[in-house]
Formats: sequence, C-alpha cells, structure tokens
Amino acid sequence: MNISEINHQSQIKRIKATELALWLLSRGIPSITTDEIAALLAIPKNHVPQRLIPLKKRGEIVSLAKGLWAPVPPEYITWGAPPAIDIIDVLMSYLSADYYVGWLSASQLHGASHHAPQVFQVATSRAIRTKKIGRSVLRFYHREHIHLVETVKKESRNGAVSVSSRETTMLDVASDIKYVGGIDNAANLIIELCEASDPNLRAINALSKHYPASAVRRLGYLMERFTDVSGLEQLKSSSDTQSVTTSLLDPQSANVGTVDKRWRLKINREVSPDL
Repeated sequence: MNISEINHQSQIKRIKATELALWLLSRGIPSITTDEIAALLAIPKNHVPQRLIPLKKRGEIVSLAKGLWAPVPPEYITWGAPPAIDIIDVLMSYLSADYYVGWLSASQLHGASHHAPQVFQVATSRAIRTKKIGRSVLRFYHREHIHLVETVKKESRNGAVSVSSRETTMLDVASDIKYVGGIDNAANLIIELCEASDPNLRAINALSKHYPASAVRRLGYLMERFTDVSGLEQLKSSSDTQSVTTSLLDPQSANVGTVDKRWRLKINREVSPDL
C-alpha cells in the first residue's frame, strides 16, 4: 500500500484515528508508515504520534521501528504486538535489510522444539540493534554470507518469511554454539533436526565452504555420534581441505582433552544431550 492508494481510500471515506487499527486489519494491511497515516487521516506528520496514543494504550497498534506501525489483531492484544514471525518480513523490508530467521528460531520452525527459544533470532545483511516488540525480543546478527546460504520460505499470517533451510540451520547451530545455549543444546537441536527429516548431505557439503572448518567438523562429529545419519565422508573431506589445524569441540571450554583424529576435534568436554 502506498500514499496515493491511501489518499484514494481517504477520498472515499475519511476515517478517524481511533478506527485506524480496525481499518488496517479489515483490509489485511500488516504495517503502515507515519507518512501514510498522516495522508490517511489528513493530518500533519508531526501530529501522528499524539493521535495514536489512545490506540497504543489499548494495545491496538504498536511501533515496529521509527516511522513504522503495525495493527495488533485482537487475539494478540495481551501480547502487546503480533508474534515476531508475523512482523519480521515487513520490518526488514522497511529497514532495507536482507535477512533470514535462524538458529533456535529456525530450528523450532523446522520441528526441533525441545527448548522454546526465548528470543527471535535473525541473520541480517547489516547491523541492527536488538528490539523488544510487545513480548517478543528480536535479536539480529550481522552475517557476511547471508546471500550465499540456502533459505526457504515459511508462511506467516502476513505472507512468506525467509528462514534458513534445515541444512543451513544445522551449520549455523554448529558454528555459533553460544547463540544456541551451549554444546549440549546444539547437540539436542542437531539430533531433532535429523529426526524431523533426513538432512540433505549434498546441500550440507555445498554449504560447508561458507563456514569455518570447526563448524563443519563439529556438525559431522555430532551427527555421527548421536544420529543415524551415514555417508559423512565427503563432509569430513571438506573440513580437512579447509584446515589441518585441530578444532575445539566446545569453543566455550578450555583447550584440553584428547583428539578425535577422524574429525580433527579436540574433545574438550563430554557432550550430554538431554533428549
């Protein structure tokens, strides 16, 4: 929806500020800018925040970013905002940033729900500060290789959302142990992702060049030890080609322990998934 369309709508029937949220919801409009609100209500732009105060107090509209607003469906009034999955695409479009939902949040969308994520994790093409919108905390991680990894589309209330593929998610989990709650939880997630659907090893092998050897080795080791996945020789070869230096199984633990020669991993702590 653009300003010219809004002006056309307003010529048909002028609406009141108090009716704005219902007007947007009834037309399936997931977000609106301050400029568009000013055009729709025929008021100066600097009057918009004041006019929206009653709606904000009733929880009918929420600010997603400076200059961007979203109507709140009645079932989410107590949340203070729509769920993160329903607003992430319009938010990232407004911020002119490419993105994908990743890590714990992607794992849940792919069927690994052993631990409900406390934050909504998003990989982005540029740095964006953490946002709290309603009861959702959106945490953003700048990723240089965002255009190179594999993503899929998941449907939300407001359309398609970009999500890391199952295989990208597994590599992200193995790469960023601290983002997923430690090595034990990383193992849990990888086990569940493999159980929910057989991973595409060809896709993992192709994606592995965009990740450090430590992540590729960690993923191979955890899959080989805790899942029924076989045929990991090519993944092992890929990690050997990337680096000959031994990697740590748990990057958050001390550099001690024996070396798993097959995966060139120093087993610096015992992994104990709680599935």
